[in-house]
Amino acid sequence: MFEIGHFEYKIKNSSKKIFCHQSIVIHNHEIVLIRGASGSGKSTFLQMLKGIIPQYTSGDFSGDIFYNGNKLSGEFFVQNLSEIIFLFQNPFSQLIYPNVAEEFFFSMENFHFTKEQMDQKKDELVKAFHLEPIWNKKTTELSHGECQRLVLASLLAINPKVLLLDEPTAFLDPAGREDFYRWLGIIKGSQTVIIVDHHLNEVLPFVDKILNVSAEGEVSIDGPDSVTLPIFNQDLARLIKPHQIKAISELKISGLSFHYPDQKKLLENVSLNLKSGEISVIKGKNGKGKSTLFKIIAGMIKPISGKVEIHKNNKLIVTKKNFLEIGFVFQNPESHFFYDTIAEEFKNVADKENLKYFLSLFFKNINLSSSPFLLSEGEKRRLSILMTVILNKTIILYDEPTFGQDEESILIIKEMILFLQKLGKIQIIISHDHSFINSLEAQVFDLQDEHLTREA
Repeated sequence: MFEIGHFEYKIKNSSKKIFCHQSIVIHNHEIVLIRGASGSGKSTFLQMLKGIIPQYTSGDFSGDIFYNGNKLSGEFFVQNLSEIIFLFQNPFSQLIYPNVAEEFFFSMENFHFTKEQMDQKKDELVKAFHLEPIWNKKTTELSHGECQRLVLASLLAINPKVLLLDEPTAFLDPAGREDFYRWLGIIKGSQTVIIVDHHLNEVLPFVDKILNVSAEGEVSIDGPDSVTLPIFNQDLARLIKPHQIKAISELKISGLSFHYPDQKKLLENVSLNLKSGEISVIKGKNGKGKSTLFKIIAGMIKPISGKVEIHKNNKLIVTKKNFLEIGFVFQNPESHFFYDTIAEEFKNVADKENLKYFLSLFFKNINLSSSPFLLSEGEKRRLSILMTVILNKTIILYDEPTFGQDEESILIIKEMILFLQKLGKIQIIISHDHSFINSLEAQVFDLQDEHLTREA
């Protein structure tokens, strides 16, 4: 189905490139895993297999990639629109309509499906991807996990021959991931699937072939026996010694209740009391109010009832100044970016020494004069984390900090969180990554049925 010859693509205004020096064939109905370090070029390679590169890019591409004997660009790009479907790593970038139902039907309408065909696909996919609870929602009200399920279902509705999936489970809760891999097993042998996925233990049983993208950007054939998890040099995260704790802090959340207009209640009488140096994890299914709780803590939205108090050195912070004490790592990294270059994003950071250290820790090679929007999704996430923690806030909220990260990057994020724990930071994490949660030895809370309860 795909014939990948020798090629090279140089990204404009960057020293990065992605290239291949061997011939690779992807056969019809194979499930192919693309693996490699975060930022190596996996998403860029998927864009080549869709034809986005070189059709809509200004970089320098040379070489050959064929689909069914034809190049992916030019007239064949249009022909392949309905055959090759691409699920982007950030599902919100693919939304068109303001409500879920219209978004679901958009792809089918675009390819002139009949009403009967659309109704049949609705019956099949709305149930399979659990879209019933969100069917009447606005797309702006969706969680990342809900959005990911919606976009995937709407793309599958047009019966594509090839699925290019960039981190399709990154925002899904454990039940959602289980549903996805069950679905992957069902369609195995009937569709070609090329997938970027860091949940190796879960995806490998379904994989027929593995392609690796090296840190230098070289695409090559890999084998299942060669899949190994990187070993993290733990000494690296301890080059900076913890400073003396300057403040004793406490976060008191009392009786929070909240619901959006014309929607059922998300939070009911939620209370939480956290102190300096504590790490807490909030678990729960997609769309149950975890990110909403963070927005209330950060002061971005007001609760229907209840209050959030921050005490520092036994003094109550005035509510309207709570935001000065809180750092918020948003689920969408691009929400953090305001400037044209990465260097400008850090221009007001006073602690240049720690900034230089953390940049070297988070990125093997980063051009500070480049745009933050041109980074890979995994690099954007690490940059958004760094932009937040370098501000030396008392409380740090992380919404899915490990999405799009390889194992080494996850270990670096873990070491950073433990480092900040020694500095007395209060840290709260939303995550569906069980191995990451367990590695922190944090206190875990479950948000379900509007209530927050601590796990034993």
